Order: sequence, then structure tokens, then C-alpha cells
Amino acid sequence: MAQDRVREQATQATRKTPPRPQYLRTTLIQLLLLLIGAPIVYWAAGLVSASSMAYGALCSVLPQAYFAVRVTVASKHSAQQAARAGLAAEGGKFVLSAVCFALVFAVLKPEQPGLVFLGFGVFWVIQVGGGIRLLRDSR
Repeated sequence: MAQDRVREQATQATRKTPPRPQYLRTTLIQLLLLLIGAPIVYWAAGLVSASSMAYGALCSVLPQAYFAVRVTVASKHSAQQAARAGLAAEGGKFVLSAVCFALVFAVLKPEQPGLVFLGFGVFWVIQVGGGIRLLRDSR
């Protein structure tokens, strides 16, 4: 009887798949902070500062959203395919970040470029924190 119970538990454990990481959570947190933070910066420092920081934040959030969608879709495939797609998504995220910065500085020409980088840096730190959280949760 004890052996049957152990076998049944082992069978159930092998059928159980681990939960998929929620990559989109970090992106949603970033968007929420942007929606809350931009009006606060506008109220405290004016339109020029708020728009410059928002440009930088968007240079971080948009590539993160691209990465999150690509990895979420890839996680439904085999581990090898998911790893390849994740690596490709990370490369795409890097290129998209560079393109976003190029567009911001070539087209929008922010008056306070330091705040663009500050906005990017703050939201990049949020991404790193989200990645650390995902690693801790996967243990």
C-alpha cells in the first residue's frame, strides 16, 4: 500500500508542470509607474522635464514589452526553442532600445537629455528587479 501511494505521488509530480514565469508583470508595473510618475514630475518640474523623463522611460518600457511578449509566446514551446527565442528576444530588445534612443534624439530633440537617461535608468532598474524576482520565484 505504501508503495502504491509513493508511485501515485511520483506520477502526479511528473505530470505537474512548473508555473510559467510572468514576464509581462514587470512591463505592467513599469507602465503603471509611468502613468503615475509622469504627472507628478510634470507638477513638480514642468512639462519639459516630464516629457524628457517620459521619453527615457518609454525607451526602456517599449523594448521590455517586446521582450515580454516574445518570451511569453516562446515559453509555450520546448525548452530548446524557448531558449533560442529568449536569446533572440533579448537581442531584439537591445536593438529596439538603441532605435528608441536614436528616434528620441533625432526626432523629438529633448531639451534635457540628462533626464532622458535618468528616466531610462530608473525603469531599467525596475526591469532588473523584476528579473531577480523571477529568478527567486523559479526556485
